[in-house]
Amino acid sequence: MDKQVYELRGRQSNLSRLVHFDKEAYIHMLFYRALIILSVVAGAVFFASYFFNLSTAVFRAFFMIIWVLFIPQVFESAKGMSVIATRGFVFGHLNKSYRSTAEKYLKPRAAPLFKAFPYAVLAAWLAGLVLLVLTWFI
Repeated sequence: MDKQVYELRGRQSNLSRLVHFDKEAYIHMLFYRALIILSVVAGAVFFASYFFNLSTAVFRAFFMIIWVLFIPQVFESAKGMSVIATRGFVFGHLNKSYRSTAEKYLKPRAAPLFKAFPYAVLAAWLAGLVLLVLTWFI
């Protein structure tokens, strides 16, 4: 007698299931899957640019596309670091008893800093893209 398990959230390959309950996860996974496909194409372009001397414009275009597609990954990683550092206090949906316990380990004044951390990382990432564009094209 085998145990039957039913996944209530639907098939894992169906990304559209995330739109209804977690838009942030949907964007993260959509860009992640685009990066997987683009990485194969980018590898071929980088290989061709090395051996066949493709224009640097093609290389730069692929580099910027990959940079933009990494935005949700960078944001989610920084957000995850904030959640881990605060034991779920920031960005978490905690019950009252766990929240009071978490406050013992985290100074409440530090919570806004941890909440702002992912956005500061995102701003630095975007500033890097702007600096890259300015360096390459101006």
